[in-house]
Amino acid sequence: MPTVQNLLDNYLSNIDILGEGMPVWFNARRSDAAAALNLHGLPNAKQERYLHSNIARLLEGEWEQYFVARRHPAPKELLPEADASRIELINGRTANNNLKISIEGAVYGSLRTAACSEKYGALVEKWLDSAADINDTPTALTRMFVQDGAFVYLPEGIEEQSPILIDNFYHAEGEDELCFSQLLVIAEKGARAEVIITHRSAGDGRIFAGVTREAVIGEGADIHFTELYDLQQNCSIVNNNYIEQAEASHCSTMSCKTGDGYVRAAYNSTLKAPEAVSDVWALYLCGGKEHCDLNLAVRHLAPDCRSYSLVKGAAADESVGSFAGMVYVAQDAQRTDAQQQSRNLLLSDTARIFTQPQLEIYADDVKCTHGATVGQLDDEAIYYMRQRGLSERQARRLQIEGFAYDVVQHCGCENMCRHISKLTAAKLERM
Repeated sequence: MPTVQNLLDNYLSNIDILGEGMPVWFNARRSDAAAALNLHGLPNAKQERYLHSNIARLLEGEWEQYFVARRHPAPKELLPEADASRIELINGRTANNNLKISIEGAVYGSLRTAACSEKYGALVEKWLDSAADINDTPTALTRMFVQDGAFVYLPEGIEEQSPILIDNFYHAEGEDELCFSQLLVIAEKGARAEVIITHRSAGDGRIFAGVTREAVIGEGADIHFTELYDLQQNCSIVNNNYIEQAEASHCSTMSCKTGDGYVRAAYNSTLKAPEAVSDVWALYLCGGKEHCDLNLAVRHLAPDCRSYSLVKGAAADESVGSFAGMVYVAQDAQRTDAQQQSRNLLLSDTARIFTQPQLEIYADDVKCTHGATVGQLDDEAIYYMRQRGLSERQARRLQIEGFAYDVVQHCGCENMCRHISKLTAAKLERM
């Protein structure tokens, strides 16, 4: 039986359990997502956006889905030394369904609880699914099955002094499990915050995690995201991120893959009003037979906006890395300034890296650049370092660490930056 039909049958058979306790509007939108999945099917290599990520093949086989909370071993606390407002999710569900309020006034916790609450339900109803593309079928699949996730609300003018940490932990033991979650970040006018999102896993079973994140950034708000993929080899994630920005807002994202799992991550930014700024820095490190596919799209819909993206990748052994980037400039988006760069290292003869930067411009007063390189380590630099007492392995590692630093340094949290640096060093030892 086709995988899509299995998913649809599972959805229809469990629709009452899926929607239990949720608002009517929340459940009503599931049917639109199911219709989109039925119409478009799961992405495969025939579709340009998923040319290097065959999601249909990734989902082949027998998978378990659980629609009631199960007991899992508690993960080791991430960054215990950091003063952070924490949201912890296990297989897409928050541990305690709580909503909390920080000292500065940020509301954070369970998306399910926020959607059901009298105080925040209308806010969730207004903004959830507002930026996401339901015709992107991994997004539709997540929307069909999602039962919880993370909610962050930053009221007008607040400035969070400590980061908000959303820790996604995936666990399967003795079986293969599908899990889904949705993240919603609402930043009102003038809000400031650092949001850290992590993905890590444990257990000997295969895991497929479907994640959709939406961020609505208000006028003059300044939000910095750090996203870390530190997954085991038996864990795969398809993560679609959608960001919409208002006038004079600033949103930056630093994304890093240091784990061994399969990662397909898309970052879609829409600059809807003048003087909005979007920055993206991304790094992937792949060894063995790993796979990482990064997809960036920035849509300039208003004049006087700026975007910048730098994606760096290194692939060793038989791994595959890919990057596709699109900068779209609408007819009215005059005086756009957009820069997109992709820099990549091939560390073996059998590794592969694909890169595809694109510009689509309909305005005539713009400054847009893009570029991509795929190369190897600098033999002269390695020779120079070996002349000064380093082994070849040490010299190679030092050069790759320098290559990665351009991205890692843009992590806004000092504790997280140190953590990512340690994971990067450990990853290089395995490559």
